[in-house]
Amino acid sequence: MNKRELRAEARIAVSERGLLNSGEPAWFPCMVLDVSDHGFLIVCTKTLSVGQVLQFRCELFPQRTLDCKLEIRHLADSGLGTKIVEIDNRGTALLQSYLEELYSTRLNKSG
Repeated sequence: MNKRELRAEARIAVSERGLLNSGEPAWFPCMVLDVSDHGFLIVCTKTLSVGQVLQFRCELFPQRTLDCKLEIRHLADSGLGTKIVEIDNRGTALLQSYLEELYSTRLNKSG
């Protein structure tokens, strides 16, 4: 079984501004390029490493911000592959609503 077969969740291309924090006082900007149930593909200008855990913040809907912790799983020219390693119930519900809206929008455009 290859890696592609192991990835069960669909990834949806997006363009969302977010913020990351690696434990320092200052947050730094990032851009979310795709999203799934379990993680994000992110680009940022800061040098980060595989295994690093970061605080992540992204406004998915007006005045509704997702806060969670991400672990960097892989680095590539296309960005940082991350996995959600800590999220509360409110964040999980918000992310599910966001994904449902994305799926619905894509289906309406293609149909």
